[in-house]
Amino acid sequence: MNRADTLALMRRLIDRVTSNTIDEAPAMMTENVAEFLCPQRFARERQQFFLDSPQVIGFAGEVKEPGSFITSEAMGIPLLVTRDNHGQIRAFVNACAHRGARVAHGHGSKARLTCKFHGWSYGMDGQLAGRPQEACFDQPDRRCGLAPLPVSDRSGLIVVGLDPAMPQEKVDTHLADIEQQFEGFGFREMHSLETRRFEVKANWKLIAALSYESYHFATLHRDTVAQWLRPNYVFDTFNHRHSRWSFPMKGIEKLAEKPQAEWPAAIPGAVSHALFPGTVVITNPEDAQIIRTEPGPTVDTAVVYYTGVCRHAEKMEDSRAAYAFGGLAFETEDLPAAVECQQGLAAGREVLFIGRNEPVVQFWHRLWREQLAD
Repeated sequence: MNRADTLALMRRLIDRVTSNTIDEAPAMMTENVAEFLCPQRFARERQQFFLDSPQVIGFAGEVKEPGSFITSEAMGIPLLVTRDNHGQIRAFVNACAHRGARVAHGHGSKARLTCKFHGWSYGMDGQLAGRPQEACFDQPDRRCGLAPLPVSDRSGLIVVGLDPAMPQEKVDTHLADIEQQFEGFGFREMHSLETRRFEVKANWKLIAALSYESYHFATLHRDTVAQWLRPNYVFDTFNHRHSRWSFPMKGIEKLAEKPQAEWPAAIPGAVSHALFPGTVVITNPEDAQIIRTEPGPTVDTAVVYYTGVCRHAEKMEDSRAAYAFGGLAFETEDLPAAVECQQGLAAGREVLFIGRNEPVVQFWHRLWREQLAD
């Protein structure tokens, strides 16, 4: 966000704290429990929302320099993102052309990526660079390189198409409606910390919705998140495709006593960007995280990735501690609650209730329904 937008958002948060209110939906809504249990609906969501839609997997700063790379996974597909020697971002299926083993793990910077299985190596442009016992193979052709995927970092976030045939324009414009809001967060300057992967016995939508409301702060997060964040949030939507949910740190109301020229450059709190179909990018004054939720193999399972980055390399240990704090609450409080919800819904509930105090949850349930083509 630019300075004017940042100040406006802080004013809104201060108003909510001083009045002890939140942004609310016009009315309560109900959701049919069958939407979390139906295998046919699940299969359509899996194909349309994930395999046929671009996915956000990281921050542009993680592959800032030529020769840098990160690895990831989405829908069971191993992914590799590099910055080649000419500064171009590239994405590939992380599978050696020889037998399919991964050619890279984790993140870092190298001149070549070498498969640990038989030693085939590749340049950052995905082209075959060398293979032991070359005389045993025919002349290399295009099939000997890494399989490319469409990728974009136009928004400061890394967006990848899981289908090689996906049009590049679709990947480039996936975040067009919200990318202006990412200005000022320094996504191109981020440094990789860690990614954790969780397999959860709950429908992916139940898990995604964990990050869309603060109604649970006072109970589920009483001794963790609620100790330093207030639940007085504000929310915005962007062309009915993405949303933003912002909530402040305790004490933000004291800014009202100061001239706005003295207000901080960053929101004193968390700004949570929910991106279609199930990714959340959380920003705070020092760091950022991605919570990416995708369907598992069955309707009642999901896979969740929790990625942390830091803005200042010299503060990496502090950032790692903050990432671990948030990850612990997510793993030991949020995810077990989602598992309980899945079990409860499967036991015979007909509907679930989404209150006026959960407008972001309402927005996403409506959006998922509207976007699911027959």
